[in-house]
Amino acid sequence: MKYIIEICVAIDIAILGIAYPIIVDKISNIGDKYNSNYLSELFNKEYPQRRLKYLDISTFKFTLYFNIFLFIFLILDRPPLFKTNISIIDNFIGNSAEILILLSTTILTIQFFIWLDKVMLFNGKPTTLLKKIIAKYNKFINDDDIQKKYHLKTINEFSFFALNNSNNPDKHLQETLVDFYYFEFKKSRTNYNNEIQGLEYPNELYEFVYDLCSSVVRKDNVQIPVLEHRAVSSWWILGESFDEIPISEKTYNWLWRNIITISKKEKYIRSHWSTAHQYLSHRLRPIMEDYEWNAQEELITKNKDEVEKRRKERLVFLEFHYALGGLLLHKKLYKTIDYILNYTQSVPPSYELLPETMTDIFYWFEEFRNEFKRDKPVDIKFYFPELDNYGNSGKITYRISCYIVLLFIRQFSRDKHRTYQNFTSPPELPENVLELNNWYDGLSYFEKCLEDVTQNHELLSETNFSSIVKTKKTEMFDFVYKLKEKIIEKIGAEKLNAPLSKEKIKDFNDKTKVIINNAFKSYDNIFIPIDKNSKKSDLKLTVAGINTLFSKSAFTDKDIPNLNFDTVLASQISNGNIKRYIPNSFLIARTRRYLLNSDNILSGIEKLKININDYTIVGVNINDDLSNKLNKYKTILTNIPSTQNQIRKTLFILKTKDLPSIEHKDLTEEEKEKFDLKLIDEKLKLYTSVVELESEELKEKWKEITNPRDIEVNVRVTIAFLSLIIWKKDVDVVQINIENRYKEQGIPTDINEITPFEDNNSR
Repeated sequence: MKYIIEICVAIDIAILGIAYPIIVDKISNIGDKYNSNYLSELFNKEYPQRRLKYLDISTFKFTLYFNIFLFIFLILDRPPLFKTNISIIDNFIGNSAEILILLSTTILTIQFFIWLDKVMLFNGKPTTLLKKIIAKYNKFINDDDIQKKYHLKTINEFSFFALNNSNNPDKHLQETLVDFYYFEFKKSRTNYNNEIQGLEYPNELYEFVYDLCSSVVRKDNVQIPVLEHRAVSSWWILGESFDEIPISEKTYNWLWRNIITISKKEKYIRSHWSTAHQYLSHRLRPIMEDYEWNAQEELITKNKDEVEKRRKERLVFLEFHYALGGLLLHKKLYKTIDYILNYTQSVPPSYELLPETMTDIFYWFEEFRNEFKRDKPVDIKFYFPELDNYGNSGKITYRISCYIVLLFIRQFSRDKHRTYQNFTSPPELPENVLELNNWYDGLSYFEKCLEDVTQNHELLSETNFSSIVKTKKTEMFDFVYKLKEKIIEKIGAEKLNAPLSKEKIKDFNDKTKVIINNAFKSYDNIFIPIDKNSKKSDLKLTVAGINTLFSKSAFTDKDIPNLNFDTVLASQISNGNIKRYIPNSFLIARTRRYLLNSDNILSGIEKLKININDYTIVGVNINDDLSNKLNKYKTILTNIPSTQNQIRKTLFILKTKDLPSIEHKDLTEEEKEKFDLKLIDEKLKLYTSVVELESEELKEKWKEITNPRDIEVNVRVTIAFLSLIIWKKDVDVVQINIENRYKEQGIPTDINEITPFEDNNSR
């Protein structure tokens, strides 16, 4: 043990004084080389850099501190606490301090060299470090383990390192990365076992592909074509194998984000289109129907569910790429549009992502035009750059519709490769009457888009359609005109000219009578009989009905039923007219207004000096809390409804004799005759009519205020009445609003400013 202490001290000094500061400096720079935020986290989990659970220091530091601590026993030089009289044991106890320092220094030295190797690894060759990280990543079992996510994020950062160092590419690093991502995406596809929901990859992989797309777009010259191609072509996300796994909505969302990013460079859109073309033609092939005879000797489809599922998957995939065409049109990437319109991988040519027939074109035009068919607004599902504000769906729909119209023009330029091909044959019309009407409604918009596209000379020039438009423009518009005629013909005279159902009109009248009556009954307590003074009043407010066009199919027996056809207009009058204008009349009649709060409301009312025999309090949309506070006045408090948020929790106080009156006036004979009105309620003088627009004069009048194409498939519906709300002259109506911290209503009223009714009248 003669030189043990000297050797150990020398080693400790060398580690602590020379090597340790240098290595710590290296550690502090871990991750800088790769511009990584997560590599240092991985290093901190490596032995002996890993922190001890309860001491919050690294294993190496703990060993170093412990080793220094043991020198205290040598410094103290205390004799052994006991002896065993056994020479070997006593000799061991006597030299225990030296032995412990030897063991500790040995462990420290071993840890130091392990630590040194780890530092050299994390600061050394990228390929060696990457393989080490991948090997450790593959050992994790739990996908939710935070350390596994850190490893994956670090591997992703190596891809960006490789991309940013493309001028001095590391071939082995690229190969390692490409192999890793191939197996990583493949693993997700192999483990997929959900028949209902499409495949979803880990978020880290989605984010990686998106960030990689962003990086390659920002760089002018990318020298790692494999990584670049896999990212921008959607090869990884769609899968490199030939398995037929459904694409999830989440995957489509990330794909669209990638498309938005790579659309800044046309060559990347072309790469995606190539991949999508192969995907649809090989892995989303239509499933052929397999027929068999059942027990009743009926021919049925054995694989009906599989066929329908694949059909829907194809439709979603095609919808995505029609939206992509609209995006290219929006960004004026006309050369790319020309590329995708001519892209094929076979002879004779097959255009998998483009319509084959006019039926396809008008089907997709209607799918995008008719927003009521969509489960999600088009501006949310397929947002466009610079048009990503809510409410821009009309502009996005227009761009996509124009792209589909461009495909319509393309049909007139296509060459036949088979004798049975006819690219301009009329589309197969839907069998559903409602869908036929939708198609008919959409043709005017189709004509508008067609006119706009044929006027876009730059687009036509880049896509080589200028000559075909010049020679066949009239034929194109004639095609649309003839299609309108075919739709009308298919809907048939029986559908367009079907007689109105007396039973449905009766249901409409009955429901209208009930709804309008109930609306007026809500205000029975605030109206008083009309007297001579009321008739002399200058303040008379009107509540009236409605006259509008409505779908004729709602009132015929042999057509698509319309939900709530017998209540929707009456409810509109009830909420939009009656329950709006009657409460609003108090706002017009009021003479004073005070703003109080829930604490001084009672004091304020008391200042008005009212008595329960002569006064009435009218509350508009007051809640239970306010009603309970006014319990003292419950005998004269009347709560009425209002559909106007502006007068919620509002009180109007006035003399009972000054309450308004209501007069239900009869309509003139001229009005009754003009609108063909039928009386359905004598008390309210309530009339209705449901009539067809037969005269050309009537049709022309409605064309001025509505869409001309709606005239033939609609009827005129009228709910007519005329009610006058009459206020006497010189009434004193006090309005009290309750202060609300969420609503600006002005300066609160000082209680002392409130004037009693009698004092105010004397003034």
